[in-house]
Amino acid sequence: MRELLSAPGCVVAPGCHDALAARIAQDEGFDAVYLSGNAASAGLLGRPDVGLAGLSEMTQRARWVASSLRIPVVADADAGYGDAHAVARTVTEFEHTGVAAIHIEDQDLPKRCGAMGGVRIVPFDDAVARLRAALAARTDPGMLIIARTDALALGDLDEAVRRAEAFAELGADLVMVEDVASAEQVEALPRLLPGVPLLFDAFEVWPWTVRSTRELGELGYKMVIMCLSTTLAYAQAARAVLRSIKTRGSAREVGELLMPLGEYERVLGADEFDVEGRQ
Repeated sequence: MRELLSAPGCVVAPGCHDALAARIAQDEGFDAVYLSGNAASAGLLGRPDVGLAGLSEMTQRARWVASSLRIPVVADADAGYGDAHAVARTVTEFEHTGVAAIHIEDQDLPKRCGAMGGVRIVPFDDAVARLRAALAARTDPGMLIIARTDALALGDLDEAVRRAEAFAELGADLVMVEDVASAEQVEALPRLLPGVPLLFDAFEVWPWTVRSTRELGELGYKMVIMCLSTTLAYAQAARAVLRSIKTRGSAREVGELLMPLGEYERVLGADEFDVEGRQ
């Protein structure tokens, strides 16, 4: 991941809620993938991202995804699942999963998806202490620690900039300013934070965050994630297929939504297992 970030432009990591989506992203030539807490909560529990998926669930999902790939995984470590001691354990547990990077945010507990409203953040000093604990706990220098602030969810741009600067000075490998609220903020953040390596969440359902990755790289962002791309696509396609089966008795009318079996098996690497009777 460090090698990718040292190259010109930005690293693009599409969101993948499970190993199958991640393998499809790898097959399509992406250099990295992103495992979001929102998508993982949906895939694991079928519930919204309000802190229901804990450390064990998230690290197990991260382990499954990372072990299936040749490309690096960026994983959502939420708010570290507790106090500074819990944050340290979180870093250790994620190191054992094989992911290339994690991000830890400054939300108060229980955390919730920034897009849902009702976000609360911890005081500045607590956010700094959380990041210090994460950096001190890291033993694998290859794994990146990304610091995220949700101050923009409260409409406080000045505080978001203040925290982003502090996180970078402490040694965060990347800084994520979440909950960008306008096209003007998208363009302003790299100018307000010169020299700070920024990660941008190109959230798929907000028109001001749907930007081309080339444009975002030119603005100065070093990494771009699309947290729910494949999850929303899966949900929409699954609904269409299930509705067709329910109303028409088969999926024949929506067959174009189904990946051909041969392609499906190729993506899964079925040829590596020498399955008898398969061509």
